[in-house]
Order: sequence, then C-alpha cells, then structure tokens
Amino acid sequence: MKKALLTLFIIVASLAARAYDYPYLIFQTTDGTVRAMSVESLTINVSGSNLVATNGEESQTFALAELSKMFFSESTTGIEEMFSPDGGEVDVFAVTGAHLGRYANAKEATTHLKTGMYLLRSKSETIKIVVR
Repeated sequence: MKKALLTLFIIVASLAARAYDYPYLIFQTTDGTVRAMSVESLTINVSGSNLVATNGEESQTFALAELSKMFFSESTTGIEEMFSPDGGEVDVFAVTGAHLGRYANAKEATTHLKTGMYLLRSKSETIKIVVR
C-alpha cells in the first residue's frame, strides 16, 4: 500500500508541474467513466483506499483500485457536451476516412476505440477526438 501511495504521489506531483497550462483535470475509471474537474483551487488527498479531489465547487471520490488514469486537458473531454444531450447515434471514422462503425452514442463509441485519433459524426456535427 505504501508503494502504491508513493507512486500516486509521484504521478500527481509530476502532473502538477505541467498543470499551469490546462484548466481541467480528467479522471478515468476502469469501467470507462470519465469525469472532469476544474483545476482552480484543486486539492487532491488520499484517504484510506480512496482519492478525494476537491476544488471548492465540487468534490469527487475515486477508489484507487478503480482509477485507471488522470490527465490534464484544455477541455472537459466531455464528448457528450459536444453532441446533442439526447446522446444520439454517432458514426466513427479513422482520420484516413475509413468508416469504423456506428454506435448508439459517443460514450459507447469511445469505449470500443483503441488509442488514436478519430472523427465522430452525429446528425448535427463532427468532432475530432483523441483516445489515450
């Protein structure tokens, strides 16, 4: 447990060194759930087996065993925000233009994609995403 906490501390410290350019910290869990938090006034603490992130506006708690990655971003990476709230169907294309499939919504599409860059097209718009 001490080794895991030390590793987490080193990761958070190294992320903080580059955080000044990015307004959001993104948390991704092993089930694919993605949550974004503003980094303004952000504090991160480890309490038992949980990571607790608080920024004055909200607080998020993650089980360390279920947290797959954290990274800073210029946007909230909320693909749902960029598409209509009804979460309609999206077509996924490789940057080469090859059609890779149709999914019920953007969140489902991203859970099936490998690391890389893709285009997601809904009825009303097309966006470029990067899957890490």
